[in-house]
Amino acid sequence: MRLGIEGVSTHSFRRTALTRMSDAGIPLRHIQEISGHRTLAALGRYLGVTEKQKQNAISALDF
Repeated sequence: MRLGIEGVSTHSFRRTALTRMSDAGIPLRHIQEISGHRTLAALGRYLGVTEKQKQNAISALDF
């Protein structure tokens, strides 16, 4: 079935779902099992990382 939405595919939704799980703090190994990726490296190609996420990770360091 085609919805006629340009620039979007089921692959886009898959990437969004995996990234949202990661953002929610779900362990990567769990996401890997759910997604069926054989390696964490393969899964990593699906996960987007924003500047804000990087800043939050750095600010979580308590030195």
